[in-house]
Amino acid sequence: MSEESESEEFEVIFVAREAVGHLRRLSRDFPHLATQPVRVAIDTWNEEMFQKGELVLVQKQRAKAEQDALEKRAIDLIEENLVDDVLDQLNRESTKEIDYYDLIDMVGKDRYIEALTREAVELKVNAVSSEQAAELWNNCGKPTVGGERWTATGVSVLMGKS
Repeated sequence: MSEESESEEFEVIFVAREAVGHLRRLSRDFPHLATQPVRVAIDTWNEEMFQKGELVLVQKQRAKAEQDALEKRAIDLIEENLVDDVLDQLNRESTKEIDYYDLIDMVGKDRYIEALTREAVELKVNAVSSEQAAELWNNCGKPTVGGERWTATGVSVLMGKS
């Protein structure tokens, strides 16, 4: 949610509060002009209802700020760490469970591929074959960058990017 739309939502609450105040005065001063449904609506709209609306907006702002901070943290972590290490760290710090797909949404496909490339190169250095790496990644449920499952060919492409 952009700052502009948040501001507009708060403005709507303030405008609605003002409108209800005007309607109350008009229905009090000119009772014969207000219909029964309008009088009931005016009577039921109270300050508590406006405060609930403001509370919802504040909660939405807080959730957005938390999500933005989590995304920034994920991007910072993925720059220097392996994918699984980033997931572990984020899940220790977050109240909601984050999976591979959430991580990809937060950091973007390019950063995810870069982290996979670093991991593939590290596996190669440790004498893990591309076949073994593909099996390992498939068993962990690590999403591919194109196909349904990791293949030795896909992993070797990443291993060769070093």
